[in-house]
Amino acid sequence: MRADLVIEGRAYVDGRLIEAAIAIDDGVIASVSSPALAPSADERLVLGPGQIMLPGMVDMHVHLRDFNQAYKEDWYTGTLAALRGGVTLVADMPNNDPPVNSLARLREKLEIAGSRALVDFALYCGAPMDPGEISEIRKIACGFKIYPEDYSRLPSLLDQLEESLVVIHPEDPETIMLERSRIISPRIEDHGRIRPKLAEIRAVDRVLEIAGSRRLRLHFTHLTTGDSILRVISSKLRGGGISCDATLHHALLSSDAVKVLGGIAKVNPPLRSREDSEAVLSAMRSGLVDAITSDHAPHLLEEKLRDDYDEVPPGFPGLEIYLPIILTEVLEGRVPLRVLDLYSRKPAEILGARKGSLTPGMDGDVVVVELGRKRVISPSDFASKAKYTPFEGWKIKAEVRMVFLRGTLALRDGESCVRMGFGRHVAGS
Repeated sequence: MRADLVIEGRAYVDGRLIEAAIAIDDGVIASVSSPALAPSADERLVLGPGQIMLPGMVDMHVHLRDFNQAYKEDWYTGTLAALRGGVTLVADMPNNDPPVNSLARLREKLEIAGSRALVDFALYCGAPMDPGEISEIRKIACGFKIYPEDYSRLPSLLDQLEESLVVIHPEDPETIMLERSRIISPRIEDHGRIRPKLAEIRAVDRVLEIAGSRRLRLHFTHLTTGDSILRVISSKLRGGGISCDATLHHALLSSDAVKVLGGIAKVNPPLRSREDSEAVLSAMRSGLVDAITSDHAPHLLEEKLRDDYDEVPPGFPGLEIYLPIILTEVLEGRVPLRVLDLYSRKPAEILGARKGSLTPGMDGDVVVVELGRKRVISPSDFASKAKYTPFEGWKIKAEVRMVFLRGTLALRDGESCVRMGFGRHVAGS
């Protein structure tokens, strides 16, 4: 056989680093072999010292804004951030302005993303306004996102969405409303009191009870407490397609960051206690969560620096720095190498995408990372329009040098090598 491209060097394959040759032909991984057995190729790349090959990362929870919020982020800047972070597939959430909760709006978003994206992408739909559109929405959307404001419709929604991927934002709105009413003039430091972990636990319990025996692929996103994770695991052990993810900021940061950074660290759900963050990190170490997600949620810096609690929007960017942070945690011995699966193979499996693994038959998405290349996280250098992060000043020991998307060199040393619109839509469920 002859391939379009062969990359030789240390590669992350089946949970370990091995010397390998990855052959890509017609955009797909054709073989994984020892370098001596590699096929001939039109192009051959041999990695340098300290460089390793990883599969393209898969981030199944991002907010790339656009529409009326293009000033915060658009599909070009957001997917350039993804490329710089070694992410070759993003799954975008529907809480846009205007919200993506209809077939027409979903088609509009597909057109925008298809014309601007640098990486491959999937799209969620919000709780559909017209249930009669669900069958057509399924052909485009990778799943449906249910927010706390949709909880009053949960029983009927879950009936309508059987056999679809249903992603739940688990925070009980009644608990939040009650806690908010108790604080007359809230400050940023009160965010965790207003949205306590009890709201998350109650929401997980409520959704699991309503879901019952329905045939659902139910996914709880950005869990922040060990109690919530254990409830999901317990339900999973009883059978059914239950899964969950967690973020690095809920694993590596705590509410102490809010005291120092103020609105920069405001996020939903809030950063919790050190005990909670350690529980989330422990769940990542042991693979008890099914995926790591960035919840990339960009805003302008001036919006995050407002004084009024209610005027500070929640969230911060993460696509550019998640993989380097994970690899730094691996290099410093705090998490095992297999944690990489939570940001690649596992979310790809949940989404049903042919991504996230250096395996024959998968898309030829390869990320070349240089280990030991030290730098300090500086948000002023971000491709994202959101020039801030609670991880500012963190020292990282890995850098993405090249990204191949479907066998095409898409990024070299931080610069895009493909045009807008190169990213492809990953079809619906």
